[in-house]
Amino acid sequence: MINLHPFINLHTHRKPRLSQEHVVRNGYLLPLDILKNLPYAVSCGLHPWLISNNHFEQLNHLEDLINNVPNICALGECGLDRVKGPAMEIQLEAFKIQIQLANHYRKTLILHLVKTYSDFLAISKKIQVPCIVHGFKGNATEANQLIQSGASLSFGPRLLNDLKTQEIFTQIPLNKVYLETDTKPIMIDVVYNKAAALKNLDLVVVRETIWNNFARDFNQ
Repeated sequence: MINLHPFINLHTHRKPRLSQEHVVRNGYLLPLDILKNLPYAVSCGLHPWLISNNHFEQLNHLEDLINNVPNICALGECGLDRVKGPAMEIQLEAFKIQIQLANHYRKTLILHLVKTYSDFLAISKKIQVPCIVHGFKGNATEANQLIQSGASLSFGPRLLNDLKTQEIFTQIPLNKVYLETDTKPIMIDVVYNKAAALKNLDLVVVRETIWNNFARDFNQ
């Protein structure tokens, strides 16, 4: 009998919906008493859309969460966004501090990058932990540059019907890939089945490889 590895759902805003689903839930906005008692992994980070004038206070709160919530396995989603959010100078300041926190506490980074891949690449050498670009929407050149910088790429529901995303996905080595549902009301196994079909691989191989990626990047 084949021992199937769980479906890793790298970035979601909900609890697991499948018995074999292993989520990393975005939990930054959840109350502390709820966060501490969730029976699965969570990530916490200051999203660029949420950065306020009191972002140093926000980042102090984030560090408190890291120190008090043992199931935080990643810092994120955090990053840079040129479409929505405060001035890029403020975003960069908050992001660089979160990179420092991730390095200090040895937490994997889950990244939100919108039209800012070049901005990220300019500072990526400061990162000393694994990092994953969630919901990747860039082109093939950007994908290659990010991978060369050491990042992995996570693909979500766009993989189901966006031809550009599908074409790029087929070119990415599976050992640099994650899959996710993000905020969409979709089951993670649907995304995995599509990924397996696009790669022309057995679903078991996709599950095993992404599980191995997770074990590598999250010290499991």
